Amino acid sequence: MTDRKTSDHNQQQDGRASLEQLVRWRRDVRRFRPDPVPDELIDRLLRLADLAPSVGNSQPWRIVNVRSAETRSTIIENFQVARDRSAEAYVGDQADLYNRLKLSGFDAAPVHLAVFCDRSALQGHGLGRQTMPETLDHSCACMVTVLWLAAREAGLGLGWVSIIDPAEVSKALDAPADWKLVGYLLLGWPEEEHLDPELQRYGWQPRTPFETRYFEAGSIAERASVQADEPKASDVPMGTVTLVGAGPGDPELLTLKALKALQSADAVLFDDLVAKPILEFVRPGARMIDVGKRGYRTSCKQPDINATMVSLAREGLKVVRLKSGDPLIFGRAGEEIEACRSAGIPISIVPGVTSAQGAAASLKVSLTNRDHARRLQFITAHDRRGHLPEDIDWSAVADSAATTVIYMPKRTLAELTDVALVHGLDPNTPTIAVANATRPDEQVFIATVATIAAELHAAHPDGPVLVMVGEALRYATVRDVSEQADAIVAAVDAMPGQS
Repeated sequence: MTDRKTSDHNQQQDGRASLEQLVRWRRDVRRFRPDPVPDELIDRLLRLADLAPSVGNSQPWRIVNVRSAETRSTIIENFQVARDRSAEAYVGDQADLYNRLKLSGFDAAPVHLAVFCDRSALQGHGLGRQTMPETLDHSCACMVTVLWLAAREAGLGLGWVSIIDPAEVSKALDAPADWKLVGYLLLGWPEEEHLDPELQRYGWQPRTPFETRYFEAGSIAERASVQADEPKASDVPMGTVTLVGAGPGDPELLTLKALKALQSADAVLFDDLVAKPILEFVRPGARMIDVGKRGYRTSCKQPDINATMVSLAREGLKVVRLKSGDPLIFGRAGEEIEACRSAGIPISIVPGVTSAQGAAASLKVSLTNRDHARRLQFITAHDRRGHLPEDIDWSAVADSAATTVIYMPKRTLAELTDVALVHGLDPNTPTIAVANATRPDEQVFIATVATIAAELHAAHPDGPVLVMVGEALRYATVRDVSEQADAIVAAVDAMPGQS
């Protein structure tokens, strides 16, 4: 498996995106933040784009940075006229949808670039142009693609405005007669990012299967006759989606069914919390797509993950959605199941060892106890806004006959424990926090519910954390007696009794 530690996995180590990620993120951006883009960054991106391939090494692109507010205003007016004229080509629902679509980002994009093709350029000595003169335009398109990918790698978005009158733009920019407008580009920091094209997301036009655009010599006429009608996704065998639980981190906690799914997958969408050694079990050659929700990259929102799963399955692929722990416990699996069902994609689920089970097993601590904990409950410490949920049943949390496991508690633990204490939870209730459960860098913090938040705040552990609260943690069966259990008893018994 050592060959896998190359392109796909290197980007996981240094945080850089893979080529496939950049291509998937390369979407026509129309919603920008107004924040300025540094001139030195623009210069670096344009110099990278200038390295693009061109026929005969002709480099026919000419790029104009449109800074003048007056000139920009003229071009925006031109766009509005061209848009209104284009709307006349649509009727009914298509016309309504066209008028609702946001087709440019003039209002906020801080950088405007007009790209021209210089058809009089002598560079390249005409190589290739005698037979295919349009390759000059193709060369400019290659440059724009390189610029697009370079911009995405830098966190910027790019929009290509095509609803525009080239002659009027050339006139507004006083371009030479031999310069042909290839595209008007808008560049800036995206307000929102998506893995699927906006036109697909809003129902203008879905992507069609790859097979409808791929031919082998000798079969073109036959395939073309079969595809004379509008290509349909049903022409390609439907793929599948499998939600797979990766467990809390220890690769040996993978189930056999999970291992089989990883080794037969064509594409794997994995979260940041999935332990890197587990990715080594993925079949060599499978597409590896990191859909982690890191703060510096807002593109991987849940609707985008859903859309990517569906899109890959429609290509006929076996798709694995790999999640830390168990996919059905605070993993937003419900949304992914519904997305697949709505799209008619067959979906199956492989459960995993959830973090609470892994942490308790590592500590040799039972989460239930015949006399002291007849109920086990899992709660999450933050809602979709990142705040403490408003609908927590605090009487259940304060119940001394229950063990409560708190998932994702880093931001709100102090608030959660304070409220629980107000609702009657004994401040001396044994509490254990575990960071990176079952992994080599696992950290354990033993305290009471009144002190655990301060303990975690002082330690500031990296990685996923869960907190276990309950009287069952004070006890261990004979089989479970260990150094960890002794430490729990010693720590709790040394604390002052309840007043």
